Amino acid sequence: MTDKKRPISPVNGEVEHEIIKKPNNGNGNHKNNKKIIKRKYKAKDVDPTAPLGVLQFEIDEILSNHQLTREDITNNMSGILNDETIQKIYHRIVSDVTIESLSSNGDGLALIPHPDPTKKFQIVIVPFGLPGDKVEIRVFKSHPLYAESDLLNIIQASEYRDDSLINCKYFGKCSGCQYQNVNYDQQLIFKRKTIENAYKFLAPLLSATKGALPSVRSTEPSPLQYKYRTKLTPHFNIPFKKVVEERPNLGFGSKGRPTWRKDVDIKDGSILDIEECVIGTPIINQGMTNERARFSQEFKKYKKGATILLREDTKVIDKDEEIILAPGSGSTDVNGEISHLQSQLPEKQLVKTCVTASRQIVKEYVDGYTFEFSAGEFFQNNNSILPRVIDYVRSNLSIDENDAKDSNYLVDAYCGSGLFSITCSQNVSKVIGVEVSADSVKFAERNAASNKIENAKFIVGKAEEIFKSIDTPADRTSVILDPPRKGCDDVFLNQLSDYNPAKIVYISCNVHSQARDVDWFINKTDNGNKYYVESIKGFDFFPQTHHVESVAVLALKKQD
Repeated sequence: MTDKKRPISPVNGEVEHEIIKKPNNGNGNHKNNKKIIKRKYKAKDVDPTAPLGVLQFEIDEILSNHQLTREDITNNMSGILNDETIQKIYHRIVSDVTIESLSSNGDGLALIPHPDPTKKFQIVIVPFGLPGDKVEIRVFKSHPLYAESDLLNIIQASEYRDDSLINCKYFGKCSGCQYQNVNYDQQLIFKRKTIENAYKFLAPLLSATKGALPSVRSTEPSPLQYKYRTKLTPHFNIPFKKVVEERPNLGFGSKGRPTWRKDVDIKDGSILDIEECVIGTPIINQGMTNERARFSQEFKKYKKGATILLREDTKVIDKDEEIILAPGSGSTDVNGEISHLQSQLPEKQLVKTCVTASRQIVKEYVDGYTFEFSAGEFFQNNNSILPRVIDYVRSNLSIDENDAKDSNYLVDAYCGSGLFSITCSQNVSKVIGVEVSADSVKFAERNAASNKIENAKFIVGKAEEIFKSIDTPADRTSVILDPPRKGCDDVFLNQLSDYNPAKIVYISCNVHSQARDVDWFINKTDNGNKYYVESIKGFDFFPQTHHVESVAVLALKKQD
């Protein structure tokens, strides 16, 4: 592939085509009246809590720090889309670029001289750049307020950079990890900053009120920094209506075409051919080896691209029990044998296989509990940190001024297959798990039974009336929220406010939607002003990456 084939149109906008008729030259020859097709940029709406939405806040912060306006940095999109001469001026190699900060996606952000003399600077994204790095980059794609680039060379390394820590030959091209060359303690600091920025950007009313937000606590480290991820989804592409003779790459998406790593030579492509993922668990990587071998034999059968599921399954058996693996219970090696690994516990042993069928039921062992769910459904992908998260959530569910004679209750409003409902059931009188998915509720009921939890009840709740079937007294009830990445909608937050529980523990895989929701709940709902943010703390579910999960605790203010 050559640079000419790289798309120049922005990913967060649409390109429209305007047909312009060339004026008649007056000689009556209409054959010369050619149509000129002009490409036009049309911006798409972007969710402020999504990465591209958060980037707008980060851009504005850089502008504020340098006393710049958006007009000072805008790019000539019409010219870039329609004039190759302008494209070449914009898409160029720039040296002596200093990385200023990190985006929430873990990419470097920098200011570079603008190619248009009427402007001042361009803001550029530099994947794998770290604050303080001085680098050489290649700008290859433009957007109205920023440009994308490849990192070509490290001219002067940042204090945060230690490339000797890199543990993967694909790092620096693969889009999966961002921080393998950063000391782990510093990774945790970067992630704490991400949470602080999320509340600064997405919780404007709380941020503007002195004392309304507590200091973000230190990010909880993961016990495993590699070999922790229990689910991977490598994928491949097959060109439309094309007979494929060579096996396509099978792996994960690339992050541009950087050349800064001189110690490895990885073939370019939109998908990298990846043999091993160092953050995946050992059995997941064995499954990767198995499925790659199978794909090499069968790739000609595919008419289009697809994703391969690799999900860890854990069977808990007695210490001396014979290991028996049923046919179809896991990925097989070249000899047709089901691959498995085992580990010993004091009284039990864990037998792990890699499941590839999304509808197959799998089991996970977490903090002494077992959970069953469909392989393709959501379940936390780093089991090593789950006991710490569970302990933290449990410790924050207690209600102040608790009388030993009073009953305490717990509502798990996005209960899924029952992870928090079951693990937090010990010190409460009754747990009610609510979920819009009937299939998830069935798994939650099954998991409660298998773990001998008798005080848990699970109900299918409609989103617009999720608290309708909750009959516990609000002043003795804590609520756990663990919504999907998009967070909670206004309808749900109003219902939560009307219910008015004693405590709310909000667990989020997207701290930006969490910050938005907390701000809106406290400032916009009827009972929201009765609450305050007691604490905010991050948990590192995904070491070596930019991802961070956050737990925010909301409590009722004490009455005078």
